[in-house]
Order: sequence, then C-alpha cells, then structure tokens
Amino acid sequence: MAGERYAVNQKLIKPQTLKGFRDHLPNAMMAREHLIEIARTVYRSYGFSPIDTPALEYSEILLGKGGDESEKQMFRFMDQGNRDVSMRFDLTIPLARFSAQHLQEIGTPFKRYHIGTVWRGEKPAKGRYREFMQCDFDTIGTASNMSDIETLFVIHDLFEALGFQNFAIHVNNRKILNGMLEKLNLRDKSEGVLRSLDKLAKIGQEKVIQEMNTALGIPEEEAKKIISLVSVQGTPIEILDQLSESIGSEEEGRIGMAHLRELFDAVEKAGIPAERIKLDVSIARGLDYYTGTIYETFLGDLPGI
Repeated sequence: MAGERYAVNQKLIKPQTLKGFRDHLPNAMMAREHLIEIARTVYRSYGFSPIDTPALEYSEILLGKGGDESEKQMFRFMDQGNRDVSMRFDLTIPLARFSAQHLQEIGTPFKRYHIGTVWRGEKPAKGRYREFMQCDFDTIGTASNMSDIETLFVIHDLFEALGFQNFAIHVNNRKILNGMLEKLNLRDKSEGVLRSLDKLAKIGQEKVIQEMNTALGIPEEEAKKIISLVSVQGTPIEILDQLSESIGSEEEGRIGMAHLRELFDAVEKAGIPAERIKLDVSIARGLDYYTGTIYETFLGDLPGI
C-alpha cells in the first residue's frame, strides 16, 4: 500500500577474522614489503631465482615427507572435484614436487627462492598464526658441501642487511645425530628421537627424557646419555673433537663432522665473527626431510645467545 513502510529482516554480520588469521594494515604492509625486498636483493646476489607454487596441493604429495606432526597441522579437505587436497604448510615439499615436475626445464644444480604464504592448523599462540609467510631459498641437484656453506653465508648476509648486529646462527648436521644414534643402537627410533630433541629448548631436558622413555620406550639412562651428547659445550672444534670419541668410526657421523669442520674453516676465512656462528648439537629439526647441515638463528638476548 502506498505510503507504508515494510521492514526487511536482515542478519547483521559481525566483521571478524578467523582465529589464528589476521589483517595487515598499511603501516605493517609497508614494513613487510621493505623486508621482503631486502630478502630478494640478498637472494639474487647469490644467484637464486624466484619461483611460485599453488596454495593447494594433492594431499598425498604433502603427506609424503612431513610425517605425523605435519599431517595434524594440515588444512585438508575434499574439493568440488572430489579430490583430496591440502593447503601447503611449508614451501619445501612443494619445491620437491616442482623440481620433479620441471626438472628438464630448470636443470641442476638449481638455486631458487620462494616468498609465499603457508597455512598450518595448529593452536594459535603469541607470535604463532595459522597463516603466515615464509621466505625460503634452496639449492637442489648437488651434494656439494659448498652449497651448505653458501647457505650459511646467505643467512648471515640477510640478517646483516636487515640491520641486525646481535644474532647467532646455530648450526648442526643431521648426519652427526644419526651417527650418535647408530652407536647407541637406536637408529630404528631416530625419527622419534629427533622429534623429541627438537622440543628441547621449549620443554626442557627432563620432559624430553620422559617423552623418549614413555613414547619411544628408550630406557631413562639411554635417554640421559643422548641429552648429554647433544649438550656438549666449547668452541666448534672442541665440540667436534668430543663428538669424535662418541661417534667413533661410524661413517655417516664422520661425514657430518667433516662437513662441519669445513664449514667452520670457511667461516673463519670469510672473517665472519666467531660469536655469530655456533655449533649446537641439540638442534635437530623434527621433519624427516632434513638430512644434512641444519640452521637456526637467534636474535638479541633470546635463549641460546
């Protein structure tokens, strides 16, 4: 009827972001883009080329090397084509798929960097989100230790370029850890042991020993021996000399130690301050696709410096 008003029921939608996700306002984005441009400049100065991969991959690809912990974190679903797909939780496994698929086009050795968003369905906490960005660089198609040494130099130069002075890059080699476990007749439990060691800084020695004992069936004394071996202190050469006695003639462990001796020799010759590069046998990186030299960088007065 003319002159009358009719109310239309409308549901008011509350504007909000999902838990573990966030918006980025202009000031934050300007800072982020500045950091990304610095990273690109450093990567390219060492001859790394950019690539990109899809946010979604077939689940079987992402499940291939990540292990049980990664599977628990994946955003996984059936798409409209009834395909089992997941959102990438890191940039490394997509790189493996990319390399296998495009090997004839890229050739080897191939040096790439990839700056992209990844998603993990883990419980959000301070500084930990379900959606975040990674800035990766990798070299594939070579077993040369010089590639691992170059990786260390890139990390060092990147943090310097970002304006940091007080930082330390902790270095280890998974071959050393594997050699230790071989000597202790625990190689069949290496995956579980390394995942437990990866929690050492977060939960402490006692809880790691308890986890090895209850979850892996490793006697408490054996677990304590593992912790003792990975907790050796001293200069890198002093630590390697101590580990040499523990590893003995075990071949894989000896190779790992030789690679680290060469790395620290290169660090000294390059004039990198000794306090910035530390040998830390306790870092393991839980995922099983790590097989050689591994790195973790600590800033400022954080634990480990």
